[in-house]
Amino acid sequence: MMLGQRIKEERERRDWTQTQLADTLHVSRQAISKWELGTAYPDIERLIQISDLFSVSLDNLIKGDTTFQEKIVVTDHQHQRNFWWFIAKYWWMIFPVGGFLYWLIPALIHGIVVALR
Repeated sequence: MMLGQRIKEERERRDWTQTQLADTLHVSRQAISKWELGTAYPDIERLIQISDLFSVSLDNLIKGDTTFQEKIVVTDHQHQRNFWWFIAKYWWMIFPVGGFLYWLIPALIHGIVVALR
């Protein structure tokens, strides 16, 4: 069974209109219509809300819809972390580290010079 058919079936089982379901999920009625027709899919947050609302597991909601299953992409954020990711995320660290080094290097040089005299 397709995800949209499953949503429609659960909605009709409760005698809800598309508008009532849309208001409950904080989406437009058109979004519900598109989901039920299979021309669009809800995002993961909405899927979780639908699952909770209908007391149906996520697995049960999407298992029969192979098209939707193929669109689900799992990303490994750990794999994407590299030097450039770090620089992009923590660029502001350049200033305090640079300031610290600006102070530290002359202090070390001065300390070494004084110690050698």
